[in-house]
Amino acid sequence: MTDLSPLIMSPVLAVKPWGGRRLSDYGKDLPKGEWIGESWEVADLPAAAVTTVSDPRSRVAAGPNAGKTLRDLIDEFGADLLGSAPPTPEGGFPLLVKLLDAREHLSVQVHPDAEYVAAHPEARLKAESWYVVEAAPNSHLYLGLREGTTPEDLASRAGTAATAGVLNRTPARAGDFHHLPAGLVHALGAGVLVAEVQTPSDTTFRIYDWEDRYRRPHRQMHIHEALEAVRPDLTSQPDPRPETPGTRELVKSTHYWIREHRGSGEFIELDQRDELRVLMAVTGGASLNNETHPVGTTVVIPAAVAARAEVELDHGSVLLEIGLGSAE
Repeated sequence: MTDLSPLIMSPVLAVKPWGGRRLSDYGKDLPKGEWIGESWEVADLPAAAVTTVSDPRSRVAAGPNAGKTLRDLIDEFGADLLGSAPPTPEGGFPLLVKLLDAREHLSVQVHPDAEYVAAHPEARLKAESWYVVEAAPNSHLYLGLREGTTPEDLASRAGTAATAGVLNRTPARAGDFHHLPAGLVHALGAGVLVAEVQTPSDTTFRIYDWEDRYRRPHRQMHIHEALEAVRPDLTSQPDPRPETPGTRELVKSTHYWIREHRGSGEFIELDQRDELRVLMAVTGGASLNNETHPVGTTVVIPAAVAARAEVELDHGSVLLEIGLGSAE
């Protein structure tokens, strides 16, 4: 059996009509002449369930496991990789981690929750979280419906520019965090770059795509499905960025937990359990076990070696620590 050590995955890049070129600042080798909207940093989805990228399984970039997918590693190492976390029902990795670069607004959309999936087994539950890495002046996020908006109000506007009039618009600020439960209507606004952590699903129901503003090619809408999946009372309030170094809990959900570590030039304290976690350097660089990693690096730390991971952050650097299930 090959040694299991911290894993850096090769990103899977997705061309998007709303994408930009900023991901090159985060170590991504962007193809010339393409708008790249997403970098799938840690991904292991069935190809049949994905239409947005050609190969939805990231591979180990270097080391003794180079070229292997996360599915390969699960089959080979099992609990030494995942710890106590179960794989997906298909045997896959139970997280999807991305970087998103929005040059233009993303579509207004919603993802299915457990209730919707129970009635529609072909759909996959999708809950997600956004950490704002960059935000242009006067940029916004669209999160939930305005108070008093009924499903009928949304239905009468769906597919048209009037959709924007019933959405909550929140200023986007670097360092802010938002958790987006399944069923929340949302859209990432132009000028914003986020780290996105989510359940492993590519099920998205579009309600409106800003075609009148951006002259985009028409993309399929899913208004009937969206109206069934929407939970009108859901909202997402920002967790604003602190001004001092330290650690803050960003979210504890049934699917995953996230912590933010803000560096002071010293070693930081990670979760010490023998459980898998993912580390993502979103501002500045980090040193893991005396090996330096630049901004934009995402590392999968297998459960078998997680308790021995030592991380040092430069002053001002920001690292996201992501684990499965609820943190203690």
